[in-house]
Amino acid sequence: MTNPATGEGTLAQRVRLRVYEHFLEHSVPPVAEQLMAQLNLTREQTADVLAELEGQRNLALVRGTRRILMAWPFSAIATPFRVHARGRDYFANCSWDAIAFHEMLGNDDVAIDSFCHHCAQPIRIELAGGRATHVEPARTLVYLALRPTQWWDDIITTCSNTMVFFDSPEHRDASELCAPADEAASLTPDQVHALGGPIYGRRLQPDYERPSRDALNAHFAALGLSGPYWQV
Repeated sequence: MTNPATGEGTLAQRVRLRVYEHFLEHSVPPVAEQLMAQLNLTREQTADVLAELEGQRNLALVRGTRRILMAWPFSAIATPFRVHARGRDYFANCSWDAIAFHEMLGNDDVAIDSFCHHCAQPIRIELAGGRATHVEPARTLVYLALRPTQWWDDIITTCSNTMVFFDSPEHRDASELCAPADEAASLTPDQVHALGGPIYGRRLQPDYERPSRDALNAHFAALGLSGPYWQV
């Protein structure tokens, strides 16, 4: 791992990388005081750079604090999306983020234990070599209940409540979360893995930047995901 205190790049890049490396090593985010000590920052500098990273959509803070809640795909709190990878257990923010661990970790083996959002049936997904190698129940789907243009209206609510697993289309349709077909998306684990490539593939690189809107639209279209829903 790099030494963020002496590494190259902007302060925001170094802090972002330290957050991700800490999550990866400890399964929890660093607190502000750890960032202050490790990067030789004042409290004001730390608060400012965390706010900058939140504005860049690189992480989300607990409202009213400088405590890190999300650094996608990592969650700082327990969720229904548990991920096992590299000998550790992590919590993901949502169904998409759970699958995104595989991309972020360079297609290292990942095992996901979750639940059907409708009935709490256990769901197990294993990914290796860039694809889902085991999905149980076999008809499990990833459901995105909001349009991409709505996700960042309140990303904490979006991740926590509207990106889930269903063990079958029937349980999707029976759920209170089910939305009209043109306002939501139902995807396979493999589709979601492909979907997240440019968003998650370089997250652990020092110079990572979120892809632009045009780049995302082009990526979605290349996967055959077109139409009004997939315009960000």
